[in-house]
Amino acid sequence: MKHKAKIIAAALAAGMTVTLTGCGGCMGCNGCGGTTVIDTISRSNWFTATSYNGIQPTFIEGHDNFSPEIITYGVTYDDTFASNEHFALDYKDGEYTTEFYATEYDWSTAPESYADSKVKTEVVYVFKSKLDISVKYKMKKSGAESDWFKDSVETVSYFRAAGKNLSPVYSHQKIVSTSPAGYQPATLEDAYRAINVTYENFYSYDCEKVLAYTTENGKTESKEHNLTKLNAALFDNSSLYIAVRSMKLSSTLSQAITLFSTAAGGADTYAVAGVESPLTDTERATFTEKLKAQGLYESTAKEDEEDKGVQSTAVTVSYAGGNLRGSSQTIWYAAITDSDRNVSRATMLKLSVPISFGLGTLNYSLKEIQSTLWNG
Repeated sequence: MKHKAKIIAAALAAGMTVTLTGCGGCMGCNGCGGTTVIDTISRSNWFTATSYNGIQPTFIEGHDNFSPEIITYGVTYDDTFASNEHFALDYKDGEYTTEFYATEYDWSTAPESYADSKVKTEVVYVFKSKLDISVKYKMKKSGAESDWFKDSVETVSYFRAAGKNLSPVYSHQKIVSTSPAGYQPATLEDAYRAINVTYENFYSYDCEKVLAYTTENGKTESKEHNLTKLNAALFDNSSLYIAVRSMKLSSTLSQAITLFSTAAGGADTYAVAGVESPLTDTERATFTEKLKAQGLYESTAKEDEEDKGVQSTAVTVSYAGGNLRGSSQTIWYAAITDSDRNVSRATMLKLSVPISFGLGTLNYSLKEIQSTLWNG
């Protein structure tokens, strides 16, 4: 794929087609290949006790009382701050679903020389996501409009426990998108391009390299990338929202990470930062009820005090490498108020993703918690 935009997005909306993959804290060490010291920044913020570094048995597929986390988000378009003077777009029928659990990974499926001869299987996390949404384009001067196009993005990633910095094992992304092609198109047909691309990434057991496959227009290309010289923990883009969820979530969070993107051609530095951006009263009330219905919220209000609902922590993720500055997205998680009794599990509540070329924003809002890992 020729387009190499420096845009981070695991929910690859509006053709934000990057695949960010990588490794950090491989196999429990402090750096990939032992050549670079990288602090462990991950904790199990999805468990009751956030300090637990392993994977709870009931979160592992096939075990007794197995219970995955499955959440659906509604996706809506906001053009309030759209600044493009030449064309506009619209979205409808947006839905984003995530599934998070653990399973046994079969290392025999990895390419030759990527597995450890002594290890046949390994218990790892799995994070899946699926975005379905329809988009149309309109030229502002001529009024010409396109048909509605159906976009979809499906991802799956396998990665290790928090005690091993969520170091990646495998990821796969399938993107079918009608995406903005530039800021000032001459015609309606120039405003968008059709994308149908698949990325598949295999990481070596020692996390020193990744073999990345790109399939587009019936042609598959592969390239091996060295991961031994890193200055910050590296995560897979398909597990980005879990990686951020695992950090010390607060308004003062400031964490540099490295993200590897097949589409962008290599590894880049990104900044994760806490921000003061509270939910609206309506959002907080809605999210509180959905969490409460699954046992993920308990009021901490004292007698005669009003229950103000779930507290949240907002975090931005933005490109920070070189002179190019990519769009930043904002993620809202349920705040961790007690690390030993983490009732709300740092559940992702909302996600705001700017669309390239000044075309507005897509907002992902918690719609339904279908299943929870509360008993894990």
